[in-house]
Amino acid sequence: MAKNKRRHQAIIKQIADTRMKYLFQKAHDIFPSNKELANRYVYLARRYAQRAKINIPSIWKKRICHKCKGFLYPGINCRTRIHSKGKGSHVSTTCLDCNQTTRYFFKIK
Repeated sequence: MAKNKRRHQAIIKQIADTRMKYLFQKAHDIFPSNKELANRYVYLARRYAQRAKINIPSIWKKRICHKCKGFLYPGINCRTRIHSKGKGSHVSTTCLDCNQTTRYFFKIK
């Protein structure tokens, strides 16, 4: 019985991962023409990840505002800047809808 349950959970996670990636791609494609639908796709993708207990890929995780949970599309509703200050080098992304700034730090070699 335990093996069957593990297989079932693995199938659920695989389906949720596929649907989540598909919804993020659709949100990216449709955002310039329909912002509300793109935000709905992101909401649904986040729900799939939460219910299946899987992580959102970092590529897409950085495209979600941490405050308003909206889809960030550089140049349209977010501003991205690179700051290089030795140890404190980071990329800052500002959501133009809610004015939230998120920093992603990196090391310079």
